[in-house]
Amino acid sequence: MNPGEQKLFPGSFLTMIKSERIAKKICQEIKVWKKDHAKLIVAVDGYAGSGKTTVGNFIAKHDKDVLSVHLDDFINHWKVRKQMIEKAKDKSKVFEYHWYRYDDLERLIRAFLSGKKSIKLKTYNYDKNDFNPKQTFDLSKKVLVIDGIFLFHPKHAITKYIHKNIYLDADFAKADKKRITREKKKWGKNYLPDDHPDNWVRYFKRAYKRYINKHNPKDKAHFRFKI
Repeated sequence: MNPGEQKLFPGSFLTMIKSERIAKKICQEIKVWKKDHAKLIVAVDGYAGSGKTTVGNFIAKHDKDVLSVHLDDFINHWKVRKQMIEKAKDKSKVFEYHWYRYDDLERLIRAFLSGKKSIKLKTYNYDKNDFNPKQTFDLSKKVLVIDGIFLFHPKHAITKYIHKNIYLDADFAKADKKRITREKKKWGKNYLPDDHPDNWVRYFKRAYKRYINKHNPKDKAHFRFKI
């Protein structure tokens, strides 16, 4: 694997092998599904650290008719997130309902379904903690694969556009360990452990467990893969 692929598919080698196997299986299903849709939208949901982005990238690698879009690219600016967290009575609901720019993602989806060739939207740069210049998304492809958390949530308008759901069923403890390793490497001396008062991950965990218990996304998925 060359350095470019390592950047595109973050994670351990064994994890990538498993992710690619899952992606190939999803690609086989996509071949069948897209026969019934002029434009097909597939969502890949799962807990943080379950490998959603890696799977999404592999799907696009193996099927050139797929546009892979990551919900994390549509996160709100850190200043907006900080302000929402500070003002919210139930901070976990910020993660569940307002953490991402769902309006921009819906614009992309609607443009994709309408047959537009492309759309320009801002994406988030986590290294700079600021927005990138607007990115051009190629909407000429037949399949749109979106990966992210809370994608099957009935309160989000984007849910009504999704044709097929994939759920990556990860062990939360293992996924947390993977996420923590990744965060330590990224932030170095600035890393904050999960129990630090300034680390907001506890609010996400509370929100995701509520999402699992209340909306049961793993059983509503068309396909579920154990991670």
